[in-house]
Amino acid sequence: MTDQTDFEIHYRFRGEPRHFNHQAFHLCESEALHFATLHAGVWTVSDNIAAGPIRLAILQAEGVGVTAVHWKKTLSSTPT
Repeated sequence: MTDQTDFEIHYRFRGEPRHFNHQAFHLCESEALHFATLHAGVWTVSDNIAAGPIRLAILQAEGVGVTAVHWKKTLSSTPT
């Protein structure tokens, strides 16, 4: 069984820096954009921003105020 990875997603919403943690098996740019717009409260699950080309997704996210989205794996605090 493969464990999910903890990711920390950072973004700006209308210029204000925000971040949150998300667990997934993997994460790509379009998924990070989608989750950032959901976290900001400006998109819905049924309107998946990640469904189209990445350039369009970036423009759509910017249009609702979500910019500078980036993510990284977080260090696990579970002892091995």
